[in-house]
Amino acid sequence: KFIPLFERNGFISELDFYNLEHVMKYQKARRAAGLPIVPISVNQSRYHMQEQGYLARMEALVTRYGTDGVELELTETAFELATREQRENALTVVTALHELGFRIDMDDFGSGYSALTLLDALPLDVMKLDRSLLLASENSDRMKSVLARMTDLGHALGMTVICEGIETEAQEQMLIACGCEHGQGYLYGKPMPQEEFAHFLENHL
Repeated sequence: KFIPLFERNGFISELDFYNLEHVMKYQKARRAAGLPIVPISVNQSRYHMQEQGYLARMEALVTRYGTDGVELELTETAFELATREQRENALTVVTALHELGFRIDMDDFGSGYSALTLLDALPLDVMKLDRSLLLASENSDRMKSVLARMTDLGHALGMTVICEGIETEAQEQMLIACGCEHGQGYLYGKPMPQEEFAHFLENHL
């Protein structure tokens, strides 16, 4: 409910930077302690695609913390911009982020209509299949075929494919049968405080 408000008044930028620095600092501390890390993805608002000084702030964070274990998550709405110049600038920004060492995730893939063209234009590392595809595939062989082909497409492009919103073992088995080897959802864990997350990693890595 508050994200649209923050996007209108510009505070979304500070919220994103707060979350990102928190994650980068956490990953650096685990590396320094010799602890294993797992990738953590951080949402980036479409606001950043036109934000003055965004890349400079990102470069400063990379210099301080590094990018190992940190992914930036974008949705295709980040590129639904008014002018061609704005869209081209957004593509330039994402390419620069990739060159800084961030892995780039396309979130909610399959929920819109422009994502296929973005697969060619952007340096994407991870395709995150929208949960709506998973739910539609549970009772439809046709949608299950779509899910499998989208997974194949991601792999053919050299991307890691992750399905969102997995809540049951039956859903997990269906995804495995479709060739999708990564997933996220309540079946594996729910949002938790940082300290609890550290214990979670100890028990599962």
